[in-house]
Amino acid sequence: MPPVAFESQVVPQGAQEPPVWPQSVVTVVGNPRAGSRTAAAAASVAELLASELGTPYRIDELIDLVTIAPAIFQGEHAGADAQAALESAIDLVSSASVIVVATPVYKGSYTGLLKSFLDVLRPSALAGSVVVPVTVSAAPSHKLLADHHLRPVLAELGASVPVPGVILEERDLEDLQVALSTWIRTNAPIIQATTIALQPLPEPTPTR
Repeated sequence: MPPVAFESQVVPQGAQEPPVWPQSVVTVVGNPRAGSRTAAAAASVAELLASELGTPYRIDELIDLVTIAPAIFQGEHAGADAQAALESAIDLVSSASVIVVATPVYKGSYTGLLKSFLDVLRPSALAGSVVVPVTVSAAPSHKLLADHHLRPVLAELGASVPVPGVILEERDLEDLQVALSTWIRTNAPIIQATTIALQPLPEPTPTR
């Protein structure tokens, strides 16, 4: 099957105006194995989504949590460099417009690595952000579990999760563009509309 070509199709409708500030799309990967297939899948989701949304949405960074695991688990006992890397990741996530959060299904849920990172975020750290959960499972019977468990935690942190998660089985990783095509085209307009709705209001002009 030929690859699916993605061209931006989302156009704000009605009274909505296009976002006026750069919209960053940040990816967070909770697989405890570096360079995992989960990370590759998450990067594809972020790239295809940003492409469909068009300007001013941009890919900012992929945060592979395993690379900052010592700071996540050890806190102040981690080295200065590890702590600085964790703080950088927290700042990046807290300021993102769209966050792709990806995890494999582990023991019927999402990974402890991802949960531990979410635990170190401040309350309401994800307020104003749209989060897209991405889960990868080995068996069809497990494919919905991680998404169901993850959403309440994201909501507790203030995130908006307005669309169904990207639910992938390992066999879908062989041709991600095909697997993602319908999801992207169906949900990109909702994601864009939500980021517009969450756009901070401009400061009023002082009267003289």
